[in-house]
Amino acid sequence: MPFTRSYLKSHTFDWIIAADKGVKYAVELNLTPDLILGDFDSLDLDIQKRMRSWKIPIRTFPPEKDYTDTHLAMEEAIAIGADEITFLGATGTRLDHTWANIGLLQNAMKRGIRAWIVDKHNRISMWDHNRVLKKNEAFGDYISLIPYTEKVTGITLEGFYYPLCDAELTLGISLGISNELVDDIGIIKIQSGDLIVIESRD
Repeated sequence: MPFTRSYLKSHTFDWIIAADKGVKYAVELNLTPDLILGDFDSLDLDIQKRMRSWKIPIRTFPPEKDYTDTHLAMEEAIAIGADEITFLGATGTRLDHTWANIGLLQNAMKRGIRAWIVDKHNRISMWDHNRVLKKNEAFGDYISLIPYTEKVTGITLEGFYYPLCDAELTLGISLGISNELVDDIGIIKIQSGDLIVIESRD
């Protein structure tokens, strides 16, 4: 929670959407979202009373639904016109939900929307094209590259401790883990495939 509070203070967002249990965290942060959604079955009556006092749009869904609340929140953000989305609280003890949320990064990317999952230790993004990283804007010291598709080809890294030239990353091979920037700017070149980029701090 201290990280979320600090992150929200240091970043500006046009819209804040609280999805289901995210409403509880919004209350604890004394934050009024612009929109809330979910089935709300995990919220106690005091929290539900508080959220209805906000006088903001509420999208209520049944517990039995095809998409997760996080997915529905992303769709709402896109419908509003978002061209960039940050997911907070999208990692945790439920690895199935975390992995599904990483899949949402691909969903957003394929629709031309930049998206990040951010928690206390990591900033996760996905790319299918070249990317430039600035050392002074890096989230942490370590940068790992993990293929999301079976293969990511034509990877060239410039400005990294471990450079690559026209390399291939394949699912199940840990070649891209724990690299570091050594120059002020790092360049990741990709020929094909979808690449998860994880910036980590211990």
